[in-house]
Amino acid sequence: MSTVKCGSVALLGEPNAGKSSLVNALVGCKVAITAPMAGTTREAIRGILNTKQSQIIFVDTPGMQRVTNLLEQKMNRAISGAVKTADVICFVLDVKHITEKTLNKLANYKEFGVPVIVVVSKIDTVQPAKLFQVLDQLKKYTFVKEFVPVSALKKIGIETLIECLEKYIPEGEPIYDDSLYTDSNERTMAAEIIREAIINQLRDEVPTGIKVVITKYETENRTINIDADIVCDKQNHKKIIIGNQGNLIRSIGVTARQRLEKLLGQHVMLHTFVIVREGWRNQSKWLHD
Repeated sequence: MSTVKCGSVALLGEPNAGKSSLVNALVGCKVAITAPMAGTTREAIRGILNTKQSQIIFVDTPGMQRVTNLLEQKMNRAISGAVKTADVICFVLDVKHITEKTLNKLANYKEFGVPVIVVVSKIDTVQPAKLFQVLDQLKKYTFVKEFVPVSALKKIGIETLIECLEKYIPEGEPIYDDSLYTDSNERTMAAEIIREAIINQLRDEVPTGIKVVITKYETENRTINIDADIVCDKQNHKKIIIGNQGNLIRSIGVTARQRLEKLLGQHVMLHTFVIVREGWRNQSKWLHD
């Protein structure tokens, strides 16, 4: 691949602004898990896009939030780390939820020293008049290089955003092999896909108090055998996850297994175990994968 440019783009923004859906749309395959609620992304997830002109490394970060435990402290450190190494900052705004508080966070990057691009996301959810109103509101942020409206769901504006970012990333040789679309390993991806299945089944019933730990990942006779501990911090959360006569945990397992087989291209045997570890979000030993 004759790449002439290579750079890192940090995707920043409020929780549920659409960063994970956007990075998946940009890369063209599933890199980050998504759910219709805040706090889904916990780590800095890297998606890799190779074009004829460049290799762009998108760093999907957790949403900016007030810290109440060690897990959220770790999430905020992931944001800081992504910003420090970024060649371009891509600030994502949900077109329907732009507040003065969010715009004040955008203003913090005025003097950071790297180009700032604002992505107005979820434009398929509003009428054109509302979008024009938002873009007019953003004009005063003159330090922003460009404003790009997109819809990750409808794939609107994705190519425009890629072309825009290619203008600002530096010249350089590719860091990753052009066959890769993420730097996450299969164990990490498996844990995240199981967690996504749980979140999308439970929604707000067990909001952020879940962690998935892969305890076994082995390939035997073209079958991948995966054992996963679903860690929650309350006994009643365990009951909710298991469901009546185990119906919910079976449904979660089927959904996760099907998505894993699609991702890995192999048959998967998945076994899940729900365990309670009270206060795990404030215990450092549970915050290291």
